[in-house]
Amino acid sequence: MKRVVDVFKNRGRDLVWTYVIHLGNAEFHPAQLDFEIEALRLSQLDKLGLISNLSARMRIPI
Repeated sequence: MKRVVDVFKNRGRDLVWTYVIHLGNAEFHPAQLDFEIEALRLSQLDKLGLISNLSARMRIPI
């Protein structure tokens, strides 16, 4: 399952980065929170800012 997740700064809600995240398989059906946590984890690997200063929101699939 693929979802687009945006990472924002907590103050000002400025968009920092957008990830396309693929999670899940036949036995694991990820929830919205799983995608948002993965986006925050990736933002730490990419050194986009402190995790305490960032938030993530999954886009609603159309």
